[in-house]
Amino acid sequence: MNINNNNSQYDSFYRSYPALWFFFSFSIGIIFGWIFLESINFKWLLFALGSLFLLSLISHFRAAEFFPFFIFPFIVLMGSAKLYLALAVFPSNNLSVINLNHVKSFHGWIAEAHYKDNGKHRYVLNCDSVYFDSTAQEASGKIIISQGRFTKKLNYGDVVKVEGKPQPPPLAGNPGEFNYRRYLHLSDIYFQYYLPDDECCTIQNIERGAFWQKNVIVPIRSHIIDKLNQYIPSPAKDVIKALLLGERQDVDPSIKENFQKTGVVHVLAISGLHVGFILFLFILIFSFLRLPYQWKTGLSLFFLFLFVVLVNFKAPVVRASLMAAFYFAGKLSERQSNSLNIIAAAGLLILFFEPQQLLQPGFQFSFAAVGAILYGYPKLSNIFSLPESSNKIAYYFNKLIRQPFLVSAAAVLGTFPLTWLYYGNLQIGALLINILIIPLIGGFVMLSFLFLITASIGFAAAAGLAKLLDYYFIVILKIIEWFSDLPFVQIELPPPTFFILLLAIITVFLIFNLTKRIRLLYLILILFFIFLDCNDWFYSETDRLKVTFVNVGQGDGAILQFPNNDVIVVDAGDKKFKYDSGKRIMLPLLKHYGIKRIKYLLGTHSHSDHIGGFPAIMNNIKVDTLILTAYPGQSKLYKHVLAVAAKKNIPVCYKKRGHTLSVGEKSRVYLLHPDERFVRGNRFSGAELNNSSLVMKVCYGKTSFILTGDLEKSAEGALFNYGGFLNSSVLKVGHHGSKTSTSLKFLDMIDPQYAVVSVGRGNRFFHPSRETIRRLKRNNAHPLRTDHFGALVFESDGQEVRLINWRE
Repeated sequence: MNINNNNSQYDSFYRSYPALWFFFSFSIGIIFGWIFLESINFKWLLFALGSLFLLSLISHFRAAEFFPFFIFPFIVLMGSAKLYLALAVFPSNNLSVINLNHVKSFHGWIAEAHYKDNGKHRYVLNCDSVYFDSTAQEASGKIIISQGRFTKKLNYGDVVKVEGKPQPPPLAGNPGEFNYRRYLHLSDIYFQYYLPDDECCTIQNIERGAFWQKNVIVPIRSHIIDKLNQYIPSPAKDVIKALLLGERQDVDPSIKENFQKTGVVHVLAISGLHVGFILFLFILIFSFLRLPYQWKTGLSLFFLFLFVVLVNFKAPVVRASLMAAFYFAGKLSERQSNSLNIIAAAGLLILFFEPQQLLQPGFQFSFAAVGAILYGYPKLSNIFSLPESSNKIAYYFNKLIRQPFLVSAAAVLGTFPLTWLYYGNLQIGALLINILIIPLIGGFVMLSFLFLITASIGFAAAAGLAKLLDYYFIVILKIIEWFSDLPFVQIELPPPTFFILLLAIITVFLIFNLTKRIRLLYLILILFFIFLDCNDWFYSETDRLKVTFVNVGQGDGAILQFPNNDVIVVDAGDKKFKYDSGKRIMLPLLKHYGIKRIKYLLGTHSHSDHIGGFPAIMNNIKVDTLILTAYPGQSKLYKHVLAVAAKKNIPVCYKKRGHTLSVGEKSRVYLLHPDERFVRGNRFSGAELNNSSLVMKVCYGKTSFILTGDLEKSAEGALFNYGGFLNSSVLKVGHHGSKTSTSLKFLDMIDPQYAVVSVGRGNRFFHPSRETIRRLKRNNAHPLRTDHFGALVFESDGQEVRLINWRE
């Protein structure tokens, strides 16, 4: 009886929500395909698909009640097969298949051009051939090209020959970092190239590309950008380009950060929200013209299609446009349509042609937000219903506050698991600010379109509208900045495990369905388990010492996590111009590790490539003590570090040889240098400061690590009287592997198993030196460079040190 009832419910769901059912089945297949991509046997997969297809046909005609049970695995396997074909099957002439080691140049045409105000333009080149000396070979595939000192400007359709060899995109440099290589791979781009000068690229006198793209879309985009540049100043101009064209490259990073912090960064990414604004604008215009419903709808969808083309078919816009098209098609055919089926049908259509879109965060956020609003808003509205009233105040409260708040709440709840996974926080502020910002952005988008129309036809009102847009955006920016400074806008959370993420998804579902006591009980139990897991994550002691040598580029940075949960951060990379290692690298990694408190923030010496990231760390994370070398610093950065420490009431200790740091009973930290001879100087040359570096030895059981800062050979002799005490499992090589550091005698005394060289890729100092690398190899110390391997993570159980492959 129960089995039949379950089958009946299953069949009822299948028949009521067929598109949703297919969408979830196909998505599950894509996820499985991604997980098992390397182990898929495509021949067996095709055999299984054929068998299931035949069984589905037979059951459909002979035993319809079993049809869903055969079609479900068929659709799942279809999703896996589509992803496999998209990511693992290439033509024989594809760049990812060809051996590019001896390639001297490559040839192709510019398929996309993204221009920046600072001249650092980016292009996507469709490659058609590569050259081995003078021999050409046919090739296919995309290459992303970054403009360096190349001064010319490439345009869509330009055919070019580039001297040089395309390179694979970089992997993530540190744990938890954005994986740029995977992002490009999912966009079908497997190689990149940096244009070093004008001599490397020859523009040929022929053109390629689609006629409509070259003669319609590109000129329209150029016209829009020209009008914005002519009338509107930054940052309003840059945000309009992001909203209307999807070009976010010129938006100031601080603006992006404030929008992200307040939970409204989605309005800067061109999405379904903008499709709604644009569709509303065109329907409004055609309504004023008193066109029939069919004409009004058809023309609105036509101009919406032009907008989709204008933004290069960005997935969120395609998704929202397909939803609109399906919705209006249902209206015109006078057939009742279900909103969840509509969004699922749009998603299924996109995934059928580009299954890898499911693995992109933008696609996930887009569908989670819209799906949560369509499913969750009616549920929340029933839970938080208002008594019927004819009172005007109640009416406006419902329209202007209650309904927008519940829509915002549904979207925030629906995207909460993704926000936790990708950003490590819960964006509480978004519940409130969305109510205000989304209507403001809607008005801003429609006013921007009105400005472009008036500017294009030469109306004098364009200048006034431009001024209004500038002031309008200043108001939006001030609101965002005010909200971003509030303490409750974000709640930081530790990285979720798969189990906790699953519980979070179930929690969201239960919140939307809080109509029965049993569901409330389930919700309380799940929240309790999540709390226990997070609490255990924060406070449980381990039996391991974890040392991460961070890839901060040309500088030093290390995070030491002790078994009793004490944390020492040694150096934090550089700060120069707009680049801040503390903000861009150290803080995200500390957050990824769930570190909320640092016991000791230790600067080995006062060079900017070691303490440059300290202010950002002290301003954002609780630091118990700042430790600096006893050699006095004089730079502006050094004084700024002290000023921030004073502002944050962080005690500053000046350490030297003979001091120790307390990190629990199982571990010991000894400071071996500098002694009195190296802290009395008043010359602030590089060598003086380098030789005043704090040298520390970290011991845990039978294992140890020695970190030498930028200590040079001329000061290494001061450590020789430690004798065998210098012997260590891991050495952080001094001064980024410079030839002026790490003498043979010093190496002999340390006798490390691993030698870490913290160095930036292609640095102007040519670090590390070949001499140093030869000395390391001669001493059987494995030289591990951060520019080659990224961050280097070691774990010690007290008996042996293990190098961790964190990318797995």
